[in-house]
Amino acid sequence: MNHRHQPFTSFLVCLGALTMAAPLLAQEANRERPPTPLLKKGEKQLFVDSVMIRSKQGVTRVIHPAKKLEKPVLTAEMPWEVKIKDGIIDKRVNIYGTVLRDEKTGSFRMWYADAGSVLYATSADGISWERPMLKVAGENNETNLHLHSPSIIEDKFETDPKKRYKAVGNAGMDRDDAKIQRLKDKFEMVDWYRDKLHRLYYAAYSADGLRWTIDPEPILLGCDTITLSQDPVTGEYLAFHKRQGDPRVVGIRHVFLSVSKDMKHWSEPHPVHVADEIDNKATRKLKGGTYSEYYNLSAFAYAGQWLGFVTHFRRVEPPSALFGNDEVNGQKRSATGIIDVQLVTSRDGRHWDRCSDRSPVIPLGPHAYDAGSIFGLCNAPVFVGDELWMYYTAATTPHGGLAPEKEQSIALAKWRVDGLASMQAKDKPGSIETHDFIPQGTHLSVNADFGKGRLMVEVLDADGKTVPGFEKEASMIENQDAVKLPIRWKNSASLPAGIPIRLRFHLQNGDLFSYRID
Repeated sequence: MNHRHQPFTSFLVCLGALTMAAPLLAQEANRERPPTPLLKKGEKQLFVDSVMIRSKQGVTRVIHPAKKLEKPVLTAEMPWEVKIKDGIIDKRVNIYGTVLRDEKTGSFRMWYADAGSVLYATSADGISWERPMLKVAGENNETNLHLHSPSIIEDKFETDPKKRYKAVGNAGMDRDDAKIQRLKDKFEMVDWYRDKLHRLYYAAYSADGLRWTIDPEPILLGCDTITLSQDPVTGEYLAFHKRQGDPRVVGIRHVFLSVSKDMKHWSEPHPVHVADEIDNKATRKLKGGTYSEYYNLSAFAYAGQWLGFVTHFRRVEPPSALFGNDEVNGQKRSATGIIDVQLVTSRDGRHWDRCSDRSPVIPLGPHAYDAGSIFGLCNAPVFVGDELWMYYTAATTPHGGLAPEKEQSIALAKWRVDGLASMQAKDKPGSIETHDFIPQGTHLSVNADFGKGRLMVEVLDADGKTVPGFEKEASMIENQDAVKLPIRWKNSASLPAGIPIRLRFHLQNGDLFSYRID
């Protein structure tokens, strides 16, 4: 063989081999490519996390603080809500509990608490509340559910009408050592439990939400606050509860999760939200700041995922760093610090991630009623028109405040629907490209605010190439502020059907909150 032609001959041999192998390589690539997920018709895709985002440029995820009313929606006013001891007036009500809204009538029901009872209120508009005289526990609006931090759900999976409502809460009066030992025998991580108050969590059920039966056996060891949620797919119950002293985490107060299928048998609690060094650094910026804790987590399923409001407790020592003194009227202050609310996200309700820069989604102030701390929230929000409403416990002082300087009331935070967080672009154009999906619907709409900006949408195929007729320049969008803004192109109001696609959003000077395909 002529050696001058050997390289070319070798190239032809390699080229032939590649040509013969090409179908095999293509088949192998197709085998390796995971199946394209379906995007359910009408299911919103929020921008609180990056699960559906393939890439982004020139945009930032932004937390949107709640809008508040000028005053609380409910304060301690009734004789049984106002406590007087040694001449000191103590005005406290809280909403560790629940607010439900009737889907047909639009009316509201609230379960809230004072220092010792679970109370009930009703409202036509969610702003002005009435206290019906229930006569369950006297001439008042008290129920017979005597649990601290009462968290209630209406169980849509329950077939027994006597158990339509479920609740959890803690009882600090139980000193039955046999009960505690039986509870310890159920779980592995229990050696740390040394609570001399014997605060235990209990479950209860009711037909009407007013008259309750408490299960005599406690369900979990723990502390004081607890929040009950339910998985909308499996019907499982999720109890997010505070634990103090668990050796698996550093610090004192943190949020743990236990899951149950029957409200009797609960999984081993595991930590789901624990302070880290970033939290601690933020706390140390305060005068006297030491470290961070987490007080409670209100978690709810929404738009195919889970959202949560977690209360961030920034500890301060000594108390005088916040209050100027360490006691009031001979009473020493307890753990001192400020508490506000952050947004967290999850795709399964079991594993949770921070959202954005950890800025508060419900900050303190500007009104006096919540300038001190936010102690807890409802277990879930309610949706009113195009808004999301969340009721919370507002305090005039930081944690460690004492009566009469501290008053607690129930306040209301509001956002546009899906408006907790957005992807935001400023003067320079930005873009967001989604992962591949096959839409079950055909009509795209967005929740967006581009009243002073511009939004264009491009449709790509699974290889990232623009689908003809769906270029960004062909998109016809009214640049406005709307919770459901339809997207169409010059020659089509419908997306390509039955094939994998991606969306690429081009935005400038505006916020993109969510999208859906109907």
